[in-house]
Amino acid sequence: MARAAPQRDDRRGLIAKALYRCISRQGYANTSLRDVAEQAGMSASHVGYYFDNKASILEFYAVQVCDQNLASLPDLAEADLGRLIDAIATFCLGEGQTSTGMLGMIQELTGLAVHDPRLHEIKAKHTAAWRAYLESVFERARLPKGLTAREAAWLAHAMLVGLNTNALFDRELDRAVAHVLFRRTLRELAGLETAPAERAASQLRMPRRRGAR
Repeated sequence: MARAAPQRDDRRGLIAKALYRCISRQGYANTSLRDVAEQAGMSASHVGYYFDNKASILEFYAVQVCDQNLASLPDLAEADLGRLIDAIATFCLGEGQTSTGMLGMIQELTGLAVHDPRLHEIKAKHTAAWRAYLESVFERARLPKGLTAREAAWLAHAMLVGLNTNALFDRELDRAVAHVLFRRTLRELAGLETAPAERAASQLRMPRRRGAR
């Protein structure tokens, strides 16, 4: 019986990952409990043993993703603020850090959380934890006059959310450029210098419009 709880958690994790794969492919609204069961290699009734419905699977998955995200944040014990800032930028937007499927999942969660009380609570808790983390970073910085650490944290997090969203829909904004822009913004908010070469590299290459000279 000692292995019953870990086995249950493993099955719940398997089902949650199956939901993620379904949502990545067809969205939450178009995913049924049967779809999740098939993806997990289980029967719908078997899935029902672990979760009451599709919404409860999503809630479980949201908690897992948010907790894992927070646990993986760069260590605040890093003494060099510049290195910490760079590590945060790489963690958020570095190559291979977040897949398009995961970004889509985050967008789904955000949209659903607006009207779902439980998802709203999970998302709000995660957002508050991110703000507190960034605030503690900017408390060590030489902020622009009149800007508080909390305000800098809000600005940084807003830019991160915006870049992640735009990278999904704007074909001219790839994640490499988003990474450079986010890193530069964090460093400027923190009063750190940005190398001229990096400033040049972050210039967006806007394609010419037809007929333009």
